[in-house]
Amino acid sequence: MLLRSLFPSLLKHRGNLRAISHSSCVLCSEDSKPKEDGIDVFEDLLKSSIELSKKEEKLTSFPKLFRQSKFVELGDFKGRIVVGHVVHKVQDDLYIDIGLKFNAVVKTPSKDREKYVLGAEVLMRLLDPELSERFLGSKKDLTLLEADAILLGLLRKNYV
Repeated sequence: MLLRSLFPSLLKHRGNLRAISHSSCVLCSEDSKPKEDGIDVFEDLLKSSIELSKKEEKLTSFPKLFRQSKFVELGDFKGRIVVGHVVHKVQDDLYIDIGLKFNAVVKTPSKDREKYVLGAEVLMRLLDPELSERFLGSKKDLTLLEADAILLGLLRKNYV
């Protein structure tokens, strides 16, 4: 019944809610009267949606989502072989998206250089998902905004 106390101020700004809720009944038939007040229907709908959202929150808690994520399934990064896609190329550098927070930046190999085009799938050995260090006596870690990985080669040789 707390909601009932909030509606008078809402009705001043939004118009007559009761007239709107009864208008659909008037169109259906002139004899029928609405069984429930529009405010009661709205209050019941609001309560049911709150209960439903509480149930959904219990089903999908953050720890449960985290345990089931691909990030946790990956396990320890050191030495893990992953598939990546070339997303950017600057002179001899390839920026490869490996599905983590940062892209890996590697040099384009001299062999089959022309096959490393945008969108090409490559195999990478992942060493570190985020390169960060303390530089020059700083008290905070500074990140290079890239992952550390070794390019193993193309996933498909006949890409071009």
